[in-house]
Amino acid sequence: MSVPEIAIIGSGPSGFFAAEGLLKSDAGARVDMFDRLPTPYGLVRSGVAPDHQHIKQVVKVFDVLANNPKFAFFGNVDVGRDLSLDHLRSRYDAVILAYGASAGTRLSIPGSQLPQSITATDFVGWYNGHPDFTNLDPRFDHECAVIIGQGNVAIDVARILLSDHARLAKTDIADHALEALRHSRVRRVHLVGRRGPIQASFTTAELRELLDLSDVRVVIDHDAMQLGEEDHGFLELPANAAIKRNVDIINAAASRDMNGAATKELYLDFLVSPFSIEGSDRVEAVHFARNRLEGPVNGRKAVPCKERFSISAGLTIASIGFQGRPLGDVPFDEQRGIIPNVEGRVTGEMNGAAPLYVTGWIKRGATGIIGTNRADAVETVRTLLSDFRDQRWLVRTDRQRDTLLANPRIDFADWKRIDEAECLSGRAAGRPRRKIVSIDAMLEVARAGKAPAAPSQPGP
Repeated sequence: MSVPEIAIIGSGPSGFFAAEGLLKSDAGARVDMFDRLPTPYGLVRSGVAPDHQHIKQVVKVFDVLANNPKFAFFGNVDVGRDLSLDHLRSRYDAVILAYGASAGTRLSIPGSQLPQSITATDFVGWYNGHPDFTNLDPRFDHECAVIIGQGNVAIDVARILLSDHARLAKTDIADHALEALRHSRVRRVHLVGRRGPIQASFTTAELRELLDLSDVRVVIDHDAMQLGEEDHGFLELPANAAIKRNVDIINAAASRDMNGAATKELYLDFLVSPFSIEGSDRVEAVHFARNRLEGPVNGRKAVPCKERFSISAGLTIASIGFQGRPLGDVPFDEQRGIIPNVEGRVTGEMNGAAPLYVTGWIKRGATGIIGTNRADAVETVRTLLSDFRDQRWLVRTDRQRDTLLANPRIDFADWKRIDEAECLSGRAAGRPRRKIVSIDAMLEVARAGKAPAAPSQPGP
């Protein structure tokens, strides 16, 4: 049986886990991975919080895969701009789309387009040094910031805003973010959710880490924490032990005596929804409606009440989800923000070229953690290999052998030179790495093998 050649678009965890499945299979597949940035790893590099270095250790597994002689990395190649999907489909036997969900969902309320009203996707990209967001320029000149949403990304954002400079200076946060946050006047952060503590989507570990920050007093609306008999019965079910822990942790944090030592405050605001943002040339206040819950505990909906209130704030960050984007003529579900598929096989796709498969957030939506992508990729690879063995598609004999790219790509050895330069600069400053955030600077390092002059390191 001939050896299939597979292209993977996207070098985040879902792409690498798909590559792992292919390379470890008995099909003998060869894998070429494409990413529009010179740097691989997707959200491991640009999404995982800088103070979560332990989570980033998964890249060691990816590095081993990248050294497989049947694997090649094509960085700084934007499929759809530098290289058409049609060309890839004529060159490879199958293509896996693993490019994620990169667009943050904006608030759809009056005032949401004001300066200083941003998405968590943009903010996380900014403090993680993603080249697309280095010019975001959020301002921290007001004592209050409001985060809309109560998932793990919202918790990451709140923790970064409330962390002191010394804590952040030990991480790989981007230099421009470290310097901006060093001068932050933010002393109060509101973490807002439309439903109650039982329905919040954060995990226990993330919640505990946020609530255990030193120098931060936790404030809650005790009325919103009052649970009924049905709620307590729900929490006592073994399947809901994690939710019960979250509720207990919140109550314990709110009753903690800070002995007047706290200089910052975290407000956990439940049962409230924003209905407008006020401001002339930037965010000045957020207006909210209080909600009540209707329906069964595990499916309750937030219904607005008549009560209204406002919070004066200089920054709002919407952490209400991510959206995938279409790629060329590939079928796309606009409502769900995903590529329609059955077990990873793209449905309704174009005929006459290599088949399309999909994995990760662009397959299922922006849910789960890094590990979730492994099981997701396993399913997609299983479908792809089953199709191959059942001869639903054949290894091409008319494969185009022309030059794939007119301009030189960044290969994995080039990336390792960027990686080495960042880590070397970081060690000199007592940090894991100092990220290069300009694509031009990355290319210079990759091709010259040395780092450009580093910016001055902020003092303690």
